[in-house]
Amino acid sequence: MRLNSTSLSVAAAALLMATAAQADTSPWSVGVAAAYSPAVYKDTDSDRTVIPVIGYEGEHLFLRGFNAGYRLFPRGSQQNIIFRLAYDPRTLQPEDSDDAQIRQLDKRKSTAIGGVSYQLRTLAGVWEATFGGDVAGRHNGLYGELAWRMPFNFGNWGLTPSIGYSYNSSQLNNHLYGVSKAESDRTGLREFDAGWDGQYFIGASAYWQVTQNIQVNGGIRYSNLDSTVSDSPVVGSSAATMGTIGIMYQF
Repeated sequence: MRLNSTSLSVAAAALLMATAAQADTSPWSVGVAAAYSPAVYKDTDSDRTVIPVIGYEGEHLFLRGFNAGYRLFPRGSQQNIIFRLAYDPRTLQPEDSDDAQIRQLDKRKSTAIGGVSYQLRTLAGVWEATFGGDVAGRHNGLYGELAWRMPFNFGNWGLTPSIGYSYNSSQLNNHLYGVSKAESDRTGLREFDAGWDGQYFIGASAYWQVTQNIQVNGGIRYSNLDSTVSDSPVVGSSAATMGTIGIMYQF
């Protein structure tokens, strides 16, 4: 099982576009980003990739790479309801692993995730609660997430630290980390039912408005799986740190 470059593309686009939106210039932007993520699964290589990034930040509608959404109230409102749709490219391509047992597991396909968020802006930062699930019928899993971030803007540059926790249903966790009885019998890996569990994350993103149209941005994010999920025989490391850096041109 591996976290492939496509999944890096989604994560990097989301992280980079979050910083790009803070400059509050043109709603449209295009650019290129480089991303790095270590291996989470057994006997897989770390990923390094360069990806194109496109974004749009309107008063209600936004597009951030493979993520899209619609705000019920105008952008910047103290409270908001946000409807979200994102491509989730996390897959299992057994042939990508160097582990003989992992190579015998079933292939697991990507999906689309839909959800709704409640967002509250306060002097103590931006608080957001999200609930959603699989809308493509791959695993019919559900997830919930609580997150906090604090934007600091200093003229032509800014920094936004963030922290949060996501909680997944057993269907979603088993899709990513589970080992069925049939797979266990075939591979020799112990059968594993992931159950309901999650992960916490902490990170920061930043941007620098070099000129009126050119922006450099990037971010770093550390995440750690809870013990129930990290006990899966397909997981090589419960912790992962992803970094991104990119340059955007704003129309």
